[in-house]
Amino acid sequence: MAVEVNQVAGEPASVSMGFPVTVGWTHAAMAVYSVLRLNTPVNLKMHIEMHSPLLIDFRHHAFSWSTPLEIFPVDAVHTGLETEPTSDAAPPLFELPGQDLDGLLWEMGINSFGGAPAYWLPPDERYRLTRWPNLTQHRHTMQQMQMMAVLGNTFVSTSELAKLTGADESDAQRLINALSLMRILTRTSAAPAAVVVAPTAATKRQSLFGRLRKRLGR
Repeated sequence: MAVEVNQVAGEPASVSMGFPVTVGWTHAAMAVYSVLRLNTPVNLKMHIEMHSPLLIDFRHHAFSWSTPLEIFPVDAVHTGLETEPTSDAAPPLFELPGQDLDGLLWEMGINSFGGAPAYWLPPDERYRLTRWPNLTQHRHTMQQMQMMAVLGNTFVSTSELAKLTGADESDAQRLINALSLMRILTRTSAAPAAVVVAPTAATKRQSLFGRLRKRLGR
């Protein structure tokens, strides 16, 4: 990927990536995943047509954006992306606390790759949650809650997850993409296949929601 580096004396280098004008969130999700893999302090700024810049401070797991996630622009036009190296001692990119990054990563993951696997997810893998997401940080459907309940209890492939919950496989894949981008999934190719039984209403209520409701105190 071509980059152009412009540095002002006494300030950290700002790197403007060769980011094509794109519609949707796939390229943005790829950029965020690449930065997360660096494990070094980096700030990220995304330029989005008809919206103010989206600022991400990975050190503080926070973002700042004038567009509320409740009206997340699924078909946003991305026109540029900048990364800026920072350090643990540097001031934050914006006034903290900002907004919790998990909410943005959820929306970004759900609305990228068109329901196909994210490029970093190899085939023939099974997934399980490493921790429960904070459900107050993002919008979710009842079916997504069902799928997260399954992922909290066992390793499943995307197709097994879809069959266990009656979801479309593309919807199950969107969820896997989002949870993976949030870095709260573990994956393996060694786990045995899940036993898939056609779900009934009673099964969903008892098996899928029991532990989740207990965790939420409901």
